[in-house]
Amino acid sequence: MMEIKKSCRIGVWGFGVVGKSVINHLYAGGYNKICIMDKRIPTIQEYEFLKQKNISWYNQENEEEIFFDSCEIIIPSPGVNINSICYATQVSKWLTELDLFYNNFTKPIIAVTGSIGKTSVVHILGELLKNASISVAIGGNIGIPMLDLLITQDCVDYALLEVSSFQLLHCTEFAPYLAIITNFHLNHLDYHATQEEYFSAKFNILRLQKDNTLSLIPFVLRKKAPAIGSNHLRAYFVSIKPSIDELAQLNAHERVYYVENNTVMRYAHNTHVSITVLTPDLLNFSFLDNIILLVSVCDLMLLNIKALQTIATTLTLPEHRMEKIGIFNNIEFYNDSKATTTASTLAAVEKLKNRYLHIFIGGLSKGVDRAPFIMQLKNNVKHVYCFGNEADALYAMCVNNTISASHHITLEEALNHCLSMALPGDCVLFSPAGSSYDLYKNYEERGNHFKKLLAKYIQK
Repeated sequence: MMEIKKSCRIGVWGFGVVGKSVINHLYAGGYNKICIMDKRIPTIQEYEFLKQKNISWYNQENEEEIFFDSCEIIIPSPGVNINSICYATQVSKWLTELDLFYNNFTKPIIAVTGSIGKTSVVHILGELLKNASISVAIGGNIGIPMLDLLITQDCVDYALLEVSSFQLLHCTEFAPYLAIITNFHLNHLDYHATQEEYFSAKFNILRLQKDNTLSLIPFVLRKKAPAIGSNHLRAYFVSIKPSIDELAQLNAHERVYYVENNTVMRYAHNTHVSITVLTPDLLNFSFLDNIILLVSVCDLMLLNIKALQTIATTLTLPEHRMEKIGIFNNIEFYNDSKATTTASTLAAVEKLKNRYLHIFIGGLSKGVDRAPFIMQLKNNVKHVYCFGNEADALYAMCVNNTISASHHITLEEALNHCLSMALPGDCVLFSPAGSSYDLYKNYEERGNHFKKLLAKYIQK
């Protein structure tokens, strides 16, 4: 890691949750030459915070060049989109939040990334570790900023991080003990220049892993993922048993978990071993791929598989992810506001298959063409309610595929239409397949608005 002398002038780009966490970490460490750059104007409270710490503020609109020239180290917030020219120009100055954390956290790190499912996986894995009396600090892209976890490291055995492609893109040192990739689907093409850059960023979770570490990734990524060293164990998971030829290609440092006869199996060293039966409780608890992944982690880390069976009947998954809100007029309502990608929504539709399904879609596409996704809704939904800034475009795609649909400016308007259309026995899924930023500040606000609108109808 680059040396950060106390005399260094450090620039923090972005003054959101992560930026403030970085500043608190630096200030507590005795660094007193800190400055901030952001597009917006600080609030009165933020201005007082900066004044107390003697931190300079640069407006990105007209002081960007001054900020870059005056700083010896620049720590960008993950949401900051650094174009390639800017990155190359300041290449010797960049320091990512992820690398800063890695070089200051002394315990092993479990890191989870992927296009969908990572929040649920982190949530459940945290409970599994707790059940095994393994203390863990949980944060990153979800909940607590990772640098805020540093003060807890003397009291925990692991850090468990959810990490995004934004956080991974420019990291150069981050090397977790266990790296997990849930899946890959097109996403964030409004941020990443290309599909290849997005996938490459995700693979950064694997590239720098050291000896005696573990990784767990979808079997489909085996030939695309970075190569492993001789003292690294690479595990794969898949819902269908690989062919004999595919299994024969595995070396002594690889294993694969798969499903056969409703049982999760492990193949390693030319041997098939039964791990656990997929009970109805497990299958109803989360998506199948998530369950296989979690069973694999239990086996890799020697955790009690029975604990997962227990958790499946007692643990409530994170809000806004396939959250059953309740029933009105014998119609079931689900809040899946966290579905900001088409893959997430398709997974939710699959879970509710064979139902008379009404679905709400909207939000922003994030640079992804949603037409192929709309085509996959045909024959799977009864009616599509398009809402928000891209409602007209989504509605046109539905019409082109002869899917029953309507378009609405607001969510309230869409829901009122749904309540007049849905019949007893139908199922309503709020799963937008896009980001929330057209109408809401985040997916939580969007999901809470949907639940608030339904509150006067739903019986718990």
